[in-house]
Amino acid sequence: MFVYVAMMDFSGDHEIEHFRRSLAMLPAGADALKREEAMLLLGRLRDATARLRRVEAGLQELLDSELGDGTVR
Repeated sequence: MFVYVAMMDFSGDHEIEHFRRSLAMLPAGADALKREEAMLLLGRLRDATARLRRVEAGLQELLDSELGDGTVR
């Protein structure tokens, strides 16, 4: 049985940090999302990205152990 697993690329963490730093430079109370709301949202995004990375690694480890001998059990 052939199993294809697409690995997600989370190398964009530096982009999240760039946005966080840009938002941090906004004056407090700036229009659109308030600075504090945007900072909270980016923090949650960073945390979710880290959790997804751990889940992906765990699933890959499980798949590797299942396919260790070339067959799916």
